[in-house]
Amino acid sequence: MNDQTSTAYRWYVVVLLLLVFILSYFDRFILSLLVDPIKESMGLSDFQMGLLLGPAFSVFHMMVSIPLGWYADRSSRKWLLIAGIVFWCTMTTMSGFAMAFLPLLLFRFGLGLGEAVVSPCSVSIISDYFKREGRARAISLYMAGPYLGAGLAFLVGGYLVSHLHEVGPMTILGMGPFEPWQATFLLVGAPGLIFAFLMLTVREPKRTEKITDAPEGESGISAFQYMLARWRGFGVIIAGATCNFALSTLTFWNVPLFQRVYGWDIATIGAVTGIFYFTAGPLGTALALWANKALGRGREDGAMRTLILGLFIGIPASVLYPIMPTAELAVVLMFIAFIGKSAATAGGPAALQLITPGEMRSRAVAIFNTIITVVGPLLGPPLIGAAVDWSGDPTTIGMALSGFVFLIGLPTLLIVTFGLGHYRAAADEMAAVSRAKDEAASVGATPATA
Repeated sequence: MNDQTSTAYRWYVVVLLLLVFILSYFDRFILSLLVDPIKESMGLSDFQMGLLLGPAFSVFHMMVSIPLGWYADRSSRKWLLIAGIVFWCTMTTMSGFAMAFLPLLLFRFGLGLGEAVVSPCSVSIISDYFKREGRARAISLYMAGPYLGAGLAFLVGGYLVSHLHEVGPMTILGMGPFEPWQATFLLVGAPGLIFAFLMLTVREPKRTEKITDAPEGESGISAFQYMLARWRGFGVIIAGATCNFALSTLTFWNVPLFQRVYGWDIATIGAVTGIFYFTAGPLGTALALWANKALGRGREDGAMRTLILGLFIGIPASVLYPIMPTAELAVVLMFIAFIGKSAATAGGPAALQLITPGEMRSRAVAIFNTIITVVGPLLGPPLIGAAVDWSGDPTTIGMALSGFVFLIGLPTLLIVTFGLGHYRAAADEMAAVSRAKDEAASVGATPATA
């Protein structure tokens, strides 16, 4: 077995793609630590900050995800991912030069465009490096990226923002002076380019579990048509993952929540949230790895059951923690919410890949990401910001967060619970295709006898 297909090399690829995913979430979440400094510097409202936190990133991300997914199914996923890394790191760095709302909005658009290639390319590459029985575990490990990346943003970013605030305006490489929040963007954007060079060590794998005989890099079937024909199976995954992603975007408002309601400073909030990402996040991933094995024993729906389990943990805790009377109670429930959200985050993409043919995996992930992006960051942060502005009282942010989770969480729990059978049917269909391909390959490899 050569190094491209060895176990060590395959897991090396997973870890490298995980690090790229961590980087993307670090750059995405660093803005949440700068909400009040940017508001004060530019004189913005909570609604405008909600636009920067949500739609500014999501709009381009949503617009280009599907075209880029289509391109990834026909080209080198590795080179597309390298281009995306270079582009979004440049946009993060350029955010440090923004002097007004509009330029910062445009740079957040660019961040969303660059990061749109990450999951479609990475999940597709991982799926082709692992057989069906090991795929869910590899993707679950990869899906620890959002929590580790956001954790670094809060833990390291919280310390960085606090330190730069103490230093005050500064000159960097003869340019400036830059406000502390501007210097933050400059310092976190450029180092990410290192990962673009590391991606050169990844070999493009052959696409597996194809349902057509189209040549490599071509596709004989529409991903939209395939998913629409099985809309109940795909729909139950998308509903659960959309809700979970919406819960995750609420973390953007954790810093203002603990500042305004509980009187915490940015450094303390960043440290606690970062520690949670590094503890509750991995615990949720470990729960997902266990659940994929335990709940999937003898079944094809283990990954979907993992998503459902995570939602049943994460949704109730997310409803309650923003409205707790003390910071201590809020922190305990937020920790539990993080565990549930992390498990659900790992379950969604793994469940998606187990019902998706090999020749359309990048497009399926792109469609999946586009839909969850619309409801999550596109609607959540600005609606919550608008609700707080409408109330006239910044301390009502807790009620706004709790109400949002309740309104989307309860219907989602009903949908995923009663829709599990539809997902199972789609998973059984794809498993039959995989077995047929394996049997055909086995017959073709058997020497002829007289």
